Amino acid sequence: MPKAMFAIWWDNTLGPMTGRSYPEDIALKEDEALVVFMGHGTQQEAKIGYTNLSRGLIISYLETPNCIAVLLDEDDDTSVVERNLQRIVSEIDFNADTWDDELKKSFHHLHELIRASSGDELLSDPSITRLIRDMEEERLDSIIPKHTLHLKTRYPNAAEYLGQDIDEVERKLHDLANEELVITKTYGRKVECTSCGSSEVEIVIHCPNCDSKELYNVYSIFCPHCKDRIHSVIEDDITEIICQSCKRPVSVSNLDIISVEPLCKSCGTATDKPKISLKCGVCNRPLEAVDLLGGTGLAYYPAGKE
Repeated sequence: MPKAMFAIWWDNTLGPMTGRSYPEDIALKEDEALVVFMGHGTQQEAKIGYTNLSRGLIISYLETPNCIAVLLDEDDDTSVVERNLQRIVSEIDFNADTWDDELKKSFHHLHELIRASSGDELLSDPSITRLIRDMEEERLDSIIPKHTLHLKTRYPNAAEYLGQDIDEVERKLHDLANEELVITKTYGRKVECTSCGSSEVEIVIHCPNCDSKELYNVYSIFCPHCKDRIHSVIEDDITEIICQSCKRPVSVSNLDIISVEPLCKSCGTATDKPKISLKCGVCNRPLEAVDLLGGTGLAYYPAGKE
């Protein structure tokens, strides 16, 4: 079980500030606090950080400027501690008047959650027992992800048993796999930023000639009145356009779009083959091949069955 919990925070002028610890006799030094923050990236973009100190491994969760760090025992399972640390941070009152009590409560709750992650404790939950039984009796043959390339991985058929909290469903499935109550197999790929771990993607379109991001979208459309094919630039918040042929207004919702071609505002280049790049929707880092190919979607199957 983890040996200690620390509350630290980042001051833009003074840097890392050490706060309370529990137990109180295991305090974190300022230089150690700096190393913990470095574990979250140069721009503090990663929510989860791992730091090896002389006293042991620390797993930390950062919600800028606050950071909760946990000192592990050498026998602790890092994946179990990380999942349960993420479970408790939403319950921590960072503005509590009695931080000693708040940190003590969080530390003991973390221990309780880790114990609840064991196989016997998991199976004491009726919803999990029903899920495992349905898998064993083939009423539920597998738990597969949906939309592995869209934001967060969802498991709709598992949510029927484990609730609608997307993050918690995934953590519970990891718990079950960790205890070998289910087995995991790869299931496609997902985008996963290697800096912050996010799967949120923002698509950026550039001009292939000058690399500008300032583009118009030129739509090829059919006019529902005169049936002519026309071209129009449709900006955001426009509700209707005027047909270039018959001069009649056409509601945007009634347009029959044939194609879309970006037109560069800077150099005037029009092309149906714009330059496309991806960036992380959380830390804004441009995504590279390792981010696109490294993430592996997981599916879950009954234990003991191939």
